[in-house]
Amino acid sequence: MKEITRRRLLLLALAASAMLAVLGLLPRIEDEKSNRNVAFVVEYKDLLSLALQNEMKPSSVWQEIHALGVIGLSVQEYTGEELAFGSPLPLRYGSAEALGIKIGGITTDNAAILIDAKSRYFEPVSSYIRIKMPKTRIYKTRNNYAVFLPGDMREFKFSSIVPDFPALEFCMKNGIPILFRPGPCTPAGGRDVAESLHFLASRYGQIKNIIPSGLIVPGYPDVAPLADVLKRDSISLSEVEFVKQIGDTSLAVKVAPDVIPLHSLTRDEIISKNTSRRQMEERFVRAVHERSVRLIMMHPYDLQMGNRLGVFTEDLSATKAALEARGYRFAWPDTMKNRTAPMTGAFACAISLIFCFWFYCARIRGAEDGLATIKEALCLIAMSCVLSMVVWKIPQAARMMGGFCGAFAAAEAALTALERHDKPVFGAIGGLFAVAAGGLSIASFYGTTFAALRLTPFSGVKLTLLLPPLLLLAHDLKRRVHPESVSEIATRPAVWGELMLVGLVMAALVVMALRSDNVSNVPAWEIAFRDFVERMLVVRPRTKEFLIGYPALVIYWYMVRRGWAIHYREVLRLAASLAFCSAVNTFCHFHTMLWLSLVRVLNGWWLGLLLGFVFAAAISFFFNTIKKQGEMLGAR
Repeated sequence: MKEITRRRLLLLALAASAMLAVLGLLPRIEDEKSNRNVAFVVEYKDLLSLALQNEMKPSSVWQEIHALGVIGLSVQEYTGEELAFGSPLPLRYGSAEALGIKIGGITTDNAAILIDAKSRYFEPVSSYIRIKMPKTRIYKTRNNYAVFLPGDMREFKFSSIVPDFPALEFCMKNGIPILFRPGPCTPAGGRDVAESLHFLASRYGQIKNIIPSGLIVPGYPDVAPLADVLKRDSISLSEVEFVKQIGDTSLAVKVAPDVIPLHSLTRDEIISKNTSRRQMEERFVRAVHERSVRLIMMHPYDLQMGNRLGVFTEDLSATKAALEARGYRFAWPDTMKNRTAPMTGAFACAISLIFCFWFYCARIRGAEDGLATIKEALCLIAMSCVLSMVVWKIPQAARMMGGFCGAFAAAEAALTALERHDKPVFGAIGGLFAVAAGGLSIASFYGTTFAALRLTPFSGVKLTLLLPPLLLLAHDLKRRVHPESVSEIATRPAVWGELMLVGLVMAALVVMALRSDNVSNVPAWEIAFRDFVERMLVVRPRTKEFLIGYPALVIYWYMVRRGWAIHYREVLRLAASLAFCSAVNTFCHFHTMLWLSLVRVLNGWWLGLLLGFVFAAAISFFFNTIKKQGEMLGAR
């Protein structure tokens, strides 16, 4: 057979790209199946607070919360301000003058630590500070040691000086994994910070992870020595979701894949938004289940006055049960395996882009149902091979291809669905197939470990969301799907209804692009609605799919079949394209497990189509009722 239809050739190409994509996704699928350990972590100071409030030993509180999923304890590093306020360490902190220390060459405002000469903490405290700040000077007084820091009190107000050694000892004694929180210290360079952490790790082998505190990563901008120590001592790094910290990405890139995402709700956020305990639970579960977070920082609920331990254990128990019901195990989490971009994924993306672009050009010419020769097919395959090698070797080309691949796949999915108003079922299935082929291809090539950890963000998200409606509009004006051409629209007087509808669609596109990253610009009522839908389904479908795009698609089919609103259908077509843009974009969330992305797309598809049929039935009932009432009035 020397010729096949162009439509069939596209179908075969998308099927081939989907199969190649799945082949490239096998390591990711296996990694996601095995990476099911999750852990709660609690700050040691919260543990002490709960113990004091309930007149319990810290070890007793630990045993109680450990049984409810708390695996590790976070141990902080004290700043000058915190040491001045008071710490569990048996030492005094202040200026040389305030501490009553007079030694030649020491200014009165020099920051100093006074520690008992017989204290068992003198050796670790002095050794750590000397390593971290080599210009530190130590003098022996009558009964104490005076440790003079290289700076005044003002400089050390927010600089981290010394770890909570009693907390480190508590963790070592009870075999508890430690999440150490080193903070920035202006006199300590990158190599000094790294060597001080190595000193701690050699003494306290329970340090499994670090969570840098403060606005700047310790040792910045020279984070390479710290990364080397983390790798040498097998210590993972945690990045806190939605928290911007200078230098954290640079450090994570050097440490990856030994990075474990962590989610936390700050006290200020809980209080300012009056977050309920149920909302906290749902947010933690969603972070683990949808964004592959494996460490959850839990705090006693500050909006509860009295019985804080009881409320805290209830929250731990409820969240633990919700996660276990979804198949997660409570143990120290593993880091991801280092997955790189597969060649099969590059070939899948290239096929999707080349063939979808080729078929779009055929649609523009009105030749999509024509015949394609074997020579034409071989030429397209050769172009796909060349493009796959280009993106495999040139990162800049790969970044550009991702957005265009998603955009043309979404545009093809929308056009396939919209054109089958005569057979809506085939149109719906065809559109979903094009979405799956394009989305899986992108997920296969771009869904590396670095992308899953959000260290190499996908640069084509905005293009995937904004370009397909423009491609659809260009197609409709060229092919006269819309009854007027560009020149006719430009030369006739403006119709205010059209302008208003086009303005609404453009505003929706802008809002969709602005909110494509997360929920920072989403109102509270919509978040509550999302939570409700998520409780009803396994995975919440995306709003722009099941409430806007797919219902608009069904209403468009209905309008075409009834011959209604010829001049206003274009708005419905543009709105319908949003569903396919969003569905392809779902596969670009590489931190979400692949099967969840598939379920989310399917949920948006069937629920949106169902709502669309309900809306179409309501429209039909409304107009039929008006028609009957008009006929009855006419008969009278």
